[in-house]
Amino acid sequence: MNEEANLRSRSPLPTFHQYRGFLDESECETLLDWAVSNCERFRPSTVFGGVLDAQERSSERLPDLGPMETVFQRRLRELFPDILARTGTRSFEVDVIELELVAHGDGAHFARHIDIPVGPGRLPLGGDGSGQDRLLSAVHYFHDEPKSFSGGALRLHRYGSEGLPGDFVDIEPENNSLLVFPSWALHEVRQIRCPSGAFRNYRFAVNAWFCKVLALGRDE
Repeated sequence: MNEEANLRSRSPLPTFHQYRGFLDESECETLLDWAVSNCERFRPSTVFGGVLDAQERSSERLPDLGPMETVFQRRLRELFPDILARTGTRSFEVDVIELELVAHGDGAHFARHIDIPVGPGRLPLGGDGSGQDRLLSAVHYFHDEPKSFSGGALRLHRYGSEGLPGDFVDIEPENNSLLVFPSWALHEVRQIRCPSGAFRNYRFAVNAWFCKVLALGRDE
């Protein structure tokens, strides 16, 4: 089987979409200023279970968007019908939109993962902690100009990926863009290089999850 036929025979890539110009220019500046002025409040990012594992995930997070919280909540809810259509997702009622601010400095990365746990006996993850599950993931990228880091693409893997050439697509973290995809899609953040080490020069992102209460043990 030649390479072209081999690629066609593989499982599809998760459906995704990248919106450009998600925020107004002034809103993007407000968000960056908020992140930089609150740099001391950021804490090391964790993986499932609140575990610190720098081999898997190296970044810093702050679950507080300050003056931009209301803006993100409103803008994401306004865009939600289009996000459903762009990702081919069946309509659902959003109970909670979960948000976190993440800063990626030199060497930061996030190994292959999905945004929800899977398997028998799993517990809900997401929302406000009262039983919601994440169904759709969104990432808003922003950074200072001119850009002072390299890398940091989000690598989205094919369903059932074996890590072979063509098993993924790399999506660049374009300033003020919003990337959306299913929360059960396998993805990773490629390593960032930020030679200056200055916090303002980091690769920043707002991670957002559209969450709803699901009945565990039943297909939704």
